[in-house]
Amino acid sequence: MKRPYQITAVVLIIFSAFIVREAMDLKFYTSLGPGPGFFPFWLAVLLAILSVMMLYNATFKDAGPMPADFWASKVGYIRMAAIFLAISAAVFLMELIGFRITMLAFYLFMLFALGRQNLIVTALVSLAGSWGVFQVFTELLKVPLPIGIFGI
Repeated sequence: MKRPYQITAVVLIIFSAFIVREAMDLKFYTSLGPGPGFFPFWLAVLLAILSVMMLYNATFKDAGPMPADFWASKVGYIRMAAIFLAISAAVFLMELIGFRITMLAFYLFMLFALGRQNLIVTALVSLAGSWGVFQVFTELLKVPLPIGIFGI
């Protein structure tokens, strides 16, 4: 049971080193306060510290027996693949069709794929997560989000 945790810890340490290197290219601090590199830098440092602790525990602490349900069922792997594909599709479609439509489809798909929710609740959460979040970010926070080819 130690090996998966050790591998995960090493991958996270490498990932945090990459984030720190990328954050160093950004301004750490500006005259207005923390710059765009401030939070990525400190979050990557925190990730590295936690990953080192995870590696230490996985290497030097006593590992318990592997649980019987350690490996997911076939349905679990299909759900993981669906989540990965949905996130990838959202990334690629965001600029093309805009934030609202992309996130509406993303939320609808994810809520249907991950469980048996009430249709009304699913629709309300999807609308709040797409149109509502868009309004909050564009109107209140003045953060521009992608509009897409449909102008919605």
